[in-house]
Amino acid sequence: MKQRNLLRLSAAVLIVTMAVLPSVLNAQKGIVENWHYNPDKELNPNTKWLREAKWGLFTHYIGSGLSGEEWNARVNSFQVKKFADQLTELKATYFFITIGRTNCFCSPNKSYESLFGPSNGKLSDRDLVADLAAELVPRGIKLCLYINAVGRGESVEIQEQWRKVITEWSERYGESISAWWIDGAVYQGPEVYEAYTAAFKAGNQKALVSYNVGPVGMNRDQLLPVTEHEDYLAGECDFILPTCGVRIFDGKKYYLGPNISGDQLHFLNFLGPWWGGNVRGEPRFSDELVISWTKHINDHAGTVTWDLPLSHEGIMPESYFNQVNALSKSLNQ
Repeated sequence: MKQRNLLRLSAAVLIVTMAVLPSVLNAQKGIVENWHYNPDKELNPNTKWLREAKWGLFTHYIGSGLSGEEWNARVNSFQVKKFADQLTELKATYFFITIGRTNCFCSPNKSYESLFGPSNGKLSDRDLVADLAAELVPRGIKLCLYINAVGRGESVEIQEQWRKVITEWSERYGESISAWWIDGAVYQGPEVYEAYTAAFKAGNQKALVSYNVGPVGMNRDQLLPVTEHEDYLAGECDFILPTCGVRIFDGKKYYLGPNISGDQLHFLNFLGPWWGGNVRGEPRFSDELVISWTKHINDHAGTVTWDLPLSHEGIMPESYFNQVNALSKSLNQ
């Protein structure tokens, strides 16, 4: 009897969870209004480099809970050349870094301080993005940026101000930035996505843009583009490793790339225990799983980006470096 009641309770909890956590179960339903599936949309030809790269790296470089002084000290400690040497040794062809999240940004911005007031050090004095671009781009490594959806839920005026901030960065870096990945991007409608995309691409029309509204879910639906004003699938997948194929009983297709309703097939997952990982921890997957799943997505014209932790000085921990090295050697043979 106790076991039966426990099963009933578990089922009830699951039903409630499914009702209140749509972003976990399905990133589209009930979140992005006016969204529509467009199977006839062609791929942006500028996505070719991402498809051909097959894999790349990403890090959550975040200053949560730090004072402005502490954040500046961390940004100033980033050893760009040593990190670039690691990427070169790994034969990584692109890398994403967080330009800003939780109001800490690793780049100065005059528009921000003009519109929102002094940042009290949360805008770093050092332009880490510019320093990374100067070191990576000449090596043939594309630099890409991650930012949370600034202005989400705010008034039209506030969103316009944030787009001025983004435009300043985009125009400053120009062709040095090859892609943007925007997190938590639940905006009001198509016109808002269109306006933000224009800001992100102000300095480089060939830069790719993607909007993330949540991870691959558990309801057997394929994760799809958020808006027609993006270029590649955000592809957050957390604790689920999606597979590509055709469902045998109804012919429904899953992640048969490269074109997913106009977006380049792409997934983003983390090598550590969570986004940003832990420099003292170990990778959660075996090398064999990382390699085989990445190859599986590559076999269907998709790309996988792996998030990993960096030390405050911008150095990959040995265990993560070794795992990426195994991936690189297997895929770049």
